[in-house]
Amino acid sequence: MPEAIPDIEPDSDQDFGASLSAAQLAELSSKLDAVYDQVPSTCCAGSGECCVLTDEEMQEGYATMFPLYLAEYVRIAEFVRIEESPERAQRLLAHTQERPRQCPFLGEQRGCTIYPVRPLICRTYAVLDQETIAAAAEQHADEMPEEWIKGFVRRESAMHCPRVTLTQPDKLVRHIHNLISYTYERTMARLSRTVFEQVSPDRRQAVRSQIRRRGWPTRWTWGGYNTLYLTSASWIQGYLKRYWKRAQLNDLD
Repeated sequence: MPEAIPDIEPDSDQDFGASLSAAQLAELSSKLDAVYDQVPSTCCAGSGECCVLTDEEMQEGYATMFPLYLAEYVRIAEFVRIEESPERAQRLLAHTQERPRQCPFLGEQRGCTIYPVRPLICRTYAVLDQETIAAAAEQHADEMPEEWIKGFVRRESAMHCPRVTLTQPDKLVRHIHNLISYTYERTMARLSRTVFEQVSPDRRQAVRSQIRRRGWPTRWTWGGYNTLYLTSASWIQGYLKRYWKRAQLNDLD
């Protein structure tokens, strides 16, 4: 059995820390909200089924709240620090499981505890039904690369849910274009690279020495980012290389 990797204790060294300034967080939040505003709103049954993986989904490599962009992660982390109790915040910020069966933010009443700052993947989930997906693919077939169309159909078909109802159909045209053209992904990746550049040089160097890559993933998971963004220098030195090698979702860029 592989040696266990302990949960983390968030770093208290301000010079080594990765937190953005209040002004930087405010600017980031504004840019994220501008992206999110392009996604049509929905309502659902609130059963939380999309936040828990089945046995089959676990075996097939699915993950909850994935992909999570680094830009989204830092905003959610700040929300957790402010809105959650100290005890729950500590548990969430110490979480290192890369692929938990259940999203760590699913509440006791099956609701999302970070709903105001939920990531793009949760906002776009099941916006499109199968009929709309097929019609969009046909409509854009002559103006978008074939591989883009196929990727769009594959991704969106996997996120269909009959318990979700679209409430802002007027936003569909732009939303579909953003999905097919990877506009959402490019924008979120750019914001995430900016966040990485604002991380302290000491932390970037400490992480780089263990994972052997110049940058961080622009998209990963909550537990994964906790190990890069919040850990102490001693945790990075002692455990990050092993964690990184065991990870399954950390090399998508």
